[in-house]
Amino acid sequence: MIGERFEAPEEKSLMCGREWQGRRGRAGLRWLLRLLVTGLLLFLLSRRVPWREFWPAWQALSPGALLLAVALTVLSMAVSAYKWRLLLVEPGLGTPGTARLLQIYLIGLFFNNFLPSGMGGDVVRIALAARAVGTARAAASVIAERLLAAIGLILPALVFYWPHRHELGPAALVIPLLALAIAMVAGAAFFPGWAGRLAGLFRGRSRASRGLNQMVDIMGRYSSNPGRLLQVILWSVVFQGIVILINYVLFRGMGIPVKLVTCMLVVPLISALAMVPFSINGLGLREWSYITLFAPFGVGAAPSLAVSLIFFLVVMAVSLAGGVLYVLEK
Repeated sequence: MIGERFEAPEEKSLMCGREWQGRRGRAGLRWLLRLLVTGLLLFLLSRRVPWREFWPAWQALSPGALLLAVALTVLSMAVSAYKWRLLLVEPGLGTPGTARLLQIYLIGLFFNNFLPSGMGGDVVRIALAARAVGTARAAASVIAERLLAAIGLILPALVFYWPHRHELGPAALVIPLLALAIAMVAGAAFFPGWAGRLAGLFRGRSRASRGLNQMVDIMGRYSSNPGRLLQVILWSVVFQGIVILINYVLFRGMGIPVKLVTCMLVVPLISALAMVPFSINGLGLREWSYITLFAPFGVGAAPSLAVSLIFFLVVMAVSLAGGVLYVLEK
């Protein structure tokens, strides 16, 4: 048509190359900023923690408590794989078994060690699951599983929020606000009417728009089966209960008399904060949260930091199995 500008293939290729370089540069800048934030948080922690108390607290952990924490971490991964499969099952369509999904989950957990937040490995999970079920089903199942897991994360804290809100102090306000935010996001995700508005953002990109619509259609099918959603939420509560129990076991294994109800209030908040992509794999932010949120309950900075780091190392140790599985798949 008259007035249209003709773009040679070479020119288009050059523009795509520049766009890719620009995205790569922005990604590198974001990673650098997260590295700086991680370093700043660790520096502030180093000024707050009485290091003479840290090593004795670390050494006080009993071997039995450590082994139990490792076993519970593996169990939590198995629960995650099972509830993920509940979402993936579709009548007439093939679905990987729980054992295979556990392998994928461990691989995603391994990649979380290098990605900005606790959700970075989800991209890896989607890519691997897509080989068996397609990208739309894989993406919808991972997103839905994350949202329902967030509901399971906040429910234990809500149960004990009101009678113990004064002990938690100003941080207690985070619990109802977080619950409201999770409810709003989950409601929007499982409400099919948002598909058209999101698809409009991808006009001119038919493949992206088609994939998005397929994914949202699957989310709509989830919402039409409330029994399945309830099952996943209940298993998510079980998962969060195991995470709470791991922290309780580690504190008790150090001889710190932390109450189980305290862990039920604090650990879900820490888990939520660790997913905020401000630092690398939540490092620094998670440790700061442990120290700040357990302090009102009489837990010192040294044992709080010790439990945080030991829990982090336990999860990392379990995730190494995912690294081995990934190498074997290549």
